[in-house]
Amino acid sequence: MATSIKTVKRALLSEVKSRAFYRLATTLTDRDDSRVLFMELADLEVDHARDLARRVSEPPLNLDFDAFAYVEKLEERVSGVISPEDEKTVRKGDSKEILKLARRREAEARDSYRDLATETDDPSMRAFFEDLSRLEQGHLDEIKRLELALTIPEAERPSL
Repeated sequence: MATSIKTVKRALLSEVKSRAFYRLATTLTDRDDSRVLFMELADLEVDHARDLARRVSEPPLNLDFDAFAYVEKLEERVSGVISPEDEKTVRKGDSKEILKLARRREAEARDSYRDLATETDDPSMRAFFEDLSRLEQGHLDEIKRLELALTIPEAERPSL
């Protein structure tokens, strides 16, 4: 059980950090179009940690720890952390580069959950992390749709 809780805490931290990253990015860019894009990316993450907390508190997992309190504590303490290279991309505000950055972050999350699924011996935990990996793939697919929208000439492009 302790290993399951420790693993879930890693997943919760990852989700809270991801949202904090995108929220920080909205404050760093000077471009309104980039700010809107970062807000959309933050919205992808908005309830992810709380949804995970709910899922680990219910059957079949029923983990014996207060995941909601843990998420609240993380949200109070975790601020966005951004590498100098990513900060440069954020400040520049090029939509294609921003989406490339977002795609990399979501792929890392997907792969991390895939790895966690293979590390656990518990079938319920394995299914849980496999599902999270699929959700992150859904985020990747959404980012790819946004990237595709950028290939449409600007005059014909729907607003993001």
